[in-house]
Amino acid sequence: MVQPIVIAGGKGTRLWPVSRATLPKPFVQITGAEDTLLQATLRRLSLAAEGAVPLVVCNADHEFLVRDQAAKVSAGRVNLLLEPESRNTAPAVCAAALAIQRTSGSDEPILVLPADHDIADETAFAEAVKSGAGLARKGFLVTFAITPTEAATGYGYLRIGQAIDAAQKQFKLEAFVEKPDRQRAEQFLASGSYAWNSGMFIFQPSVLIAAFQLYQPEILNACRAALADSGLGTTMRLDPTAFAKCPSISIDYAIMEKSPNVATVIADLEWSDVGDWQAIWKIAAKDKMGNANLGNVLTLDSTDCLIRSDGPLLVGLGLKGMVAIATKDAVVVAPKDRAQDMKHVVDQLAAQSRNEVAAPKKVLRPWGSFEQLHVGQGFQVKEITVHPGAKLSLQRHRYRAEDWVCIAGEGIATRGEEKIPITVNQAINIPRGSVHRLENPAQQPLRIIEVQIGNYTGEDDIERLEDIYGRV
Repeated sequence: MVQPIVIAGGKGTRLWPVSRATLPKPFVQITGAEDTLLQATLRRLSLAAEGAVPLVVCNADHEFLVRDQAAKVSAGRVNLLLEPESRNTAPAVCAAALAIQRTSGSDEPILVLPADHDIADETAFAEAVKSGAGLARKGFLVTFAITPTEAATGYGYLRIGQAIDAAQKQFKLEAFVEKPDRQRAEQFLASGSYAWNSGMFIFQPSVLIAAFQLYQPEILNACRAALADSGLGTTMRLDPTAFAKCPSISIDYAIMEKSPNVATVIADLEWSDVGDWQAIWKIAAKDKMGNANLGNVLTLDSTDCLIRSDGPLLVGLGLKGMVAIATKDAVVVAPKDRAQDMKHVVDQLAAQSRNEVAAPKKVLRPWGSFEQLHVGQGFQVKEITVHPGAKLSLQRHRYRAEDWVCIAGEGIATRGEEKIPITVNQAINIPRGSVHRLENPAQQPLRIIEVQIGNYTGEDDIERLEDIYGRV
């Protein structure tokens, strides 16, 4: 048996505007499939990991997202290691290996997977994992290689060395190679000696920790300190002060490129790191004109395009090789071969402090969600949905008053010392500075239209007095 570790981090800036800082690509339905990428990863592990409970490493702000999405595909059978901030993959993997070693005492191989990849053949993936586990038990640090199908410039490469067991597709690894330009990528493809670096790994915890002790003792010591008071339950929280001492570095740079005992398994499967919109187009179902049409869209006289809308009707007319993406608050149109440059768009928007960088119109919360319907001078309108059995924090606002109108379900509104039942077509006023809360004790979702009135309506105008989700 192997112990799976799922790294659910990253920002997914090349998949903006669907992927946002508060809702990055592992947690959104980005390929047109019903599952999110995280959910697809967890399903894939049911075969490859033979039922072992995955340890998901994610930002503490995404705890409720992981719990909610995991519950829908694995009955909630995940453990969590919560990072206070992202320090790249080396600290994440190191902390996870220490946590596994401490909680289970096992030295069975740990399988490290990004949460945001697409793999079509689960059987072939399970076979590759089995082969990699065999190598890991011999003391190798193992990475998984993907046979290239094109001269891709968006992937790092692996130079494949001498065979260890060709029948098991096991080879020594000669070198990690950075993302090449087009000419070098074509040379790699023609040589047959190079493969794509999948970013998936397998190794025994003791072997990996020994490598950290040798090459990255600063990370190892910081992770040990960060785990010291985290407990042994299904949710472990890394100490912010200790974890911040880890340098931000990838596992490739920190360990794999330095170690002499690195091997690879060549995994012959359809794989994508889902890194940009061109990658989405490649894996998506297409019409006879080569168009991938996702959501509320229509294409006419267009070829080889990706057209996606989560909001208004989006029409592609006379387009060739284009990407057009619409959400409720942003639209992007670009040639497919410029998809990698989306990161620069996000950088520009961030420099202008645009709200569209951080959050979508619909924002998920542990208790449900809210969607911004309209913003005007001195007011804002939202639709709030509260899950059955959930409740918002007990809070107050300094700068705004609120009016609530129930449009579906039944709930209870707290206003000062009052407990007020709220039903469809009932309105409640919350004066500025009043202590209040909204909760849903019923079996159906509670939906509220909220009108905020004040000279400031930002989300940071919330003073939480009590919160069952541990937020401050």
